[in-house]
Amino acid sequence: MQEIVIIMEKIIPIYLQEIMFSTSNLSESKQLFKLQKEGKIRKIAAKLYTSNFSDTPEVIVKRNLFLILGRLYPKAVISHRSAFEFAPTATGHIFLTYNYTKKITLPGITIHLMEGKAGLPEDVPFIEGLFASQRERAFLENMQVSRKKESESKTLPRKEIEDKLEQFIRINGDKAVNGLRDNARALAVKLDMQAEFEKLNKIISSLLSTHTSSVLTSPLAVARSFGFPFDPNRLELFHSLYTSLLQSELAPLPDKNSSEKAYRNFAFFESYFSNFIEGTRFELEDAQKIIETNMPLPARNDDSHDVLGTYYIVSNRKEMSVVPNTPDELLDILRYRHRVMLSARQTTLRVIRLLLISILLKEPSLRVLIITKLL
Repeated sequence: MQEIVIIMEKIIPIYLQEIMFSTSNLSESKQLFKLQKEGKIRKIAAKLYTSNFSDTPEVIVKRNLFLILGRLYPKAVISHRSAFEFAPTATGHIFLTYNYTKKITLPGITIHLMEGKAGLPEDVPFIEGLFASQRERAFLENMQVSRKKESESKTLPRKEIEDKLEQFIRINGDKAVNGLRDNARALAVKLDMQAEFEKLNKIISSLLSTHTSSVLTSPLAVARSFGFPFDPNRLELFHSLYTSLLQSELAPLPDKNSSEKAYRNFAFFESYFSNFIEGTRFELEDAQKIIETNMPLPARNDDSHDVLGTYYIVSNRKEMSVVPNTPDELLDILRYRHRVMLSARQTTLRVIRLLLISILLKEPSLRVLIITKLL
């Protein structure tokens, strides 16, 4: 990306570039001064010029923000909350780790430079020679104490950090978050952030239910620590669906499968396609054979029983006419039908176990082992 920008600057005449920077090069400085005097460019901040006379300086700076940051503060690290947001806060603050500490104001943007470690090999190279804190470094940085509040704070609110960790576990699993913790532990030594790591470690331990949940503030994180994790995005979708259904007038849809043959044909295709979309796929003729003979295909025993189990439910008029009146009843119905769908698999396992017992119990020394391990 940086190479592309440099090449474009060589091709495009300087007065056509939206953003230009003053430098210590005397020739370039004279050229900028000449263009400014001719009215082809204007100065919008210290060392910063533009050929754009239409947009406000605030809009121009925001559009070219990372180009500006990379040129003014080479090898700086986009860090702390900015490493997660990759954008200024709602009130225009952005945070960088650099060689020194200073606050700089540009039109619409306040840049917070904080003295700290330069970009590490593990950090993410970004445009214009900038770096971005890797995930583990960003979590450690956001464990630091900040005297500022809300959008002026260099760190995200504790609740947002907990939510990000909970989402990471929900998507990637316990093993991945333990790997993140191990990486953060090693990185904390390089960054001298052992105290920050201890805070991070307690949050992760609480989310994994290996530490008291009292350190957590996010309802989402607390729910996981108690063994009841939930996906907030799904809740939002269900709420939208619920609202839409309440606001809609739905036409009645009478069952057109009045004959028993029509109903069973419908049940066949419902069981076939409900498994198909989950990845359990058969040729239609094979699925028809499974249901007509009530026998699984030898090479695909479990998949066959999935189709059979689904068909047992959807082909039963009485079962399909059951409508829940409460959320608890809905859960009971789902559990029951799931148990029916999987019962065929369980039956197969019981048959295998009994077969093994009938063979192996001929050896008295194996009786206790078989009884305790298989039954």
